[in-house]
Amino acid sequence: MTRCLLILTCFLCADTAWAGDTPVGAIDQLLRTVWHEHGLEPAPLCTDEQFLRRLSLDLIGRIPTPAERSVFLEHPDRTAAIERLLASADFCRHQADTWTTRLFGYADDSTDRETLAQWLEQQLTAGRAYDQIVHELVSSTGESVFSGPVNFLLRYPDEPVVKVSRAFLGIRLDCARCHDHPFDRWTQDDFRRMNRFFEATERQDVSPGNVRLINVIREVEPSERPRFLTGAEPRTNQWRSEFGLFLIHSRPFARNFVNRIWYDLLGRGIVHPVDDVSRDNPAAVPAVLDWLTDEAVRSQFDIRHMIRLICGSQVYQFQSIAGLGDAPRQQLFAVRTIKPLTPEQWYASMTVATDRAVNPEERDDFIRTFYGEAIDGDFSATWEYRETVQGLMSRLVESVEAPTQRTEDLFIRILGRQPTVDELAEFAHHTAREVSFILLHSNEFAFNH
Repeated sequence: MTRCLLILTCFLCADTAWAGDTPVGAIDQLLRTVWHEHGLEPAPLCTDEQFLRRLSLDLIGRIPTPAERSVFLEHPDRTAAIERLLASADFCRHQADTWTTRLFGYADDSTDRETLAQWLEQQLTAGRAYDQIVHELVSSTGESVFSGPVNFLLRYPDEPVVKVSRAFLGIRLDCARCHDHPFDRWTQDDFRRMNRFFEATERQDVSPGNVRLINVIREVEPSERPRFLTGAEPRTNQWRSEFGLFLIHSRPFARNFVNRIWYDLLGRGIVHPVDDVSRDNPAAVPAVLDWLTDEAVRSQFDIRHMIRLICGSQVYQFQSIAGLGDAPRQQLFAVRTIKPLTPEQWYASMTVATDRAVNPEERDDFIRTFYGEAIDGDFSATWEYRETVQGLMSRLVESVEAPTQRTEDLFIRILGRQPTVDELAEFAHHTAREVSFILLHSNEFAFNH
């Protein structure tokens, strides 16, 4: 443990330098005004090594290989690196993993998680806009083994509006399930009539492991028809389809879209938690949230465009050095928030670090052991820290031979950087396997900084 702490300390104290100027765009200009008003000094920019590791984890779900690192450091063009990763198949695969976990979790029931994940990957590969993806998720019909999007609603047979409102509006409407929302304007009637949009559906068991979702016509009194939170009511019997249109054309939907991406990339939402937008939980920097929301609408919910904007900003590229009592800088994004790796990122990065092939069964076992009894929970908060993985990591790493004998090469492969003079002295009398074991269990490896 002492060595693990030493490694993280050395990393945080490392000198940072970057030959070049990061463009100052609208995001940074708006934040500079806020920092000036609060008397905050922003952190310096991260090094090229730190940037590549951070970007790779965020966009493709793993640390860079030594070869990818060497190529980037020869020509450290950060904008080009963003574009290269956004264009990769690994980007679509990782984002589909992240979205599937957020929307579906890991539940093992009659619905088909893998079909949903494959469909999401196809949508991202095709460059489909976020609003169109979401509309299909809330309005599709079909069989679970053939239709990816129907598995989202099939996953939530009881009061699906709870998950829908949290995932796509950032609103905890379920707080108004039994009584009027104590901290916001939503009422029991709002909850009941929003959920009614999904009552015009029926689940049919087709065969083992295959469920069909169909639309049905419900006759109700005019006063009991579904009603969106804006007051809009459907004009046809296609309630879910009209709900989807009300949803994607609402301002809260656009705001939630950018807040979610900001959260994924920065580790903290502009409204935080991201699924708790309410009067008592305002945006930390309203001007940035408003600007990004307008940009989302202007760009027609182009996912890559929004990621490109945020990753290309200075705020994304700050160092992750924050001390005790530094909460104001973190809340106003003047310093990078450190994020624990998800189990998917951890496993993928471990295979890169140890130069081993991915084993799907081993990966699934790793994820389930990582989450333990929480495996059936809600995973809207992607970056929640958990400590249950260390024992499993030990079992995985024990059987791994070091891919190289040189300590310098092990640091580059596992941590993405050169060791310091002190670290070389610290590990001078350790075997390559021992060095690998220590580095793979270090905080520096376990976190996205």
